Amino acid sequence: ASQQEGPWFYDPPSDLCALPELTERTLLESLRARFRQEKIYTYIGSILIVINPFQFLPVYNPKYVKLYDNHTLGKLEPHIYAVADVAYHAMLQRKKNQCIVISGESGSGKTQSTNFLIHHLTALSQKGFASGVEQIILGAGPVLEAFGNAKTAHNNNSSRFGKFIQVNYQESGTVRGAYVEKYLLEKSRLVYQEHNER
Repeated sequence: ASQQEGPWFYDPPSDLCALPELTERTLLESLRARFRQEKIYTYIGSILIVINPFQFLPVYNPKYVKLYDNHTLGKLEPHIYAVADVAYHAMLQRKKNQCIVISGESGSGKTQSTNFLIHHLTALSQKGFASGVEQIILGAGPVLEAFGNAKTAHNNNSSRFGKFIQVNYQESGTVRGAYVEKYLLEKSRLVYQEHNER
């Protein structure tokens, strides 16, 4: 430990499975320490935890697309591009469908994570050069969400949609098309309006 922050500085592992003791306290302390270092991505095995920084970090440029292309999960710092890359190359090698689930609370950054994921998947399929394909795939989202967002206690612009995005590829690995299904959440759950919500 060094004297960088306060009385001690903790440099947590990028994969929390490497913690000598895995408890709620050590997990949260590790995530907090990584977040303070602007490391918003952390693995627990093959699961990626993302903490929304509520600001844009410079870790999504073409340099990172190339950096995470065709690498083993865990060899580099955790990143959403790493998860996309592993799924893409597993699909090509095994010739089987792959699935990535993005889940979290309101305001946790699910929509932004989806955008980064689709951007990386389409960039990989275009051999490193992002095309307009991701804009076509994601294009309907903002229009639909203009009619289906809500103000909540945690988020001033909370999406009321669940999304299923299926990206279809040719055998060569290039994107052939996509299917986007949106589910209005209020159709499937009982709701009432909390104080300060709309």
